[in-house]
Amino acid sequence: MIWKKITVAIPNDFDPEIISDAFMRVGANGTEMVDDEDNSVKTKINSYFDENNYNEKILTDLKTQLNKLPEFGFDMTGVEVSVSALDDSSWENEWKQYYHPVKISRYLTVVPNWVDYQPKYSDEHIIVMDPGKSFGTGTHPTTYSCMQALELILGDAKSLYDVGTGSGILSIQARQLGVKDIQAFDLDPEAVRAAKENIQLNPGCEDIEVFENSLLDGVDGKVDVIVANILADVILQFIPDIDAHLNKDGFVVLSGIINEKEALITQKMAEIGFVVLEAFHLKGWSTLICRRKEEFEAEDGAILR
Repeated sequence: MIWKKITVAIPNDFDPEIISDAFMRVGANGTEMVDDEDNSVKTKINSYFDENNYNEKILTDLKTQLNKLPEFGFDMTGVEVSVSALDDSSWENEWKQYYHPVKISRYLTVVPNWVDYQPKYSDEHIIVMDPGKSFGTGTHPTTYSCMQALELILGDAKSLYDVGTGSGILSIQARQLGVKDIQAFDLDPEAVRAAKENIQLNPGCEDIEVFENSLLDGVDGKVDVIVANILADVILQFIPDIDAHLNKDGFVVLSGIINEKEALITQKMAEIGFVVLEAFHLKGWSTLICRRKEEFEAEDGAILR
């Protein structure tokens, strides 16, 4: 069987969910997001169609969807569309070429589940992932920066909410760094399934709880850390719920924020009494570490636990 791969290459500061939505509107069953290793300023959004379900109208309709975006204020400069053909044998391994072990820090490496990776250090933590699920594997700037931020603040944290868990990678990281009570949430049932499968690939993580749920709606209790690697517009929806779900001296890590919306998120967090302790910036994306203002001031600006 012949497969058609449609690729939309976008600048790294362009919201990938907009492209994924355009694909879905023309009948795609899913998309994958990968960094373009030959061009570090771009990200590729791919979708695959078998020969029985592909026709030129799909490509035409997709371009029509993209051509409408400037009407809504989107700058399409640098957005490129291409099509390529794959046979079955190429299809099976096509996406694997984009994935390799990702060194997040001295202590943390994300490894595709088909790679036999040997730790370089005795205290190096290995997170095994199935990148075929394409919900976050450490390669995108938002996930990479979010993981670095978590490593900085987890310390002796005992509990964590992972809001919009995607692949489950942040929950797995938290467990490997010592967090015992972890609950992960995602509205997408496919993401919930992917997260559960990835969790099972990592010994010691099997009891991480994953729920199909919208943000923190209906969630009771408080935790030491709340992390959310989702889009800025979605973060804005659950900011009002953060304070009620965070323990005293807790931390919030927010990622998936394009740089242009960092100021808005910072303002909204200030309105509920939180300050940004540190901001990470990578390829047009922002990750924020936040804490209650009075707790921050009481400890003379300490970030680490």
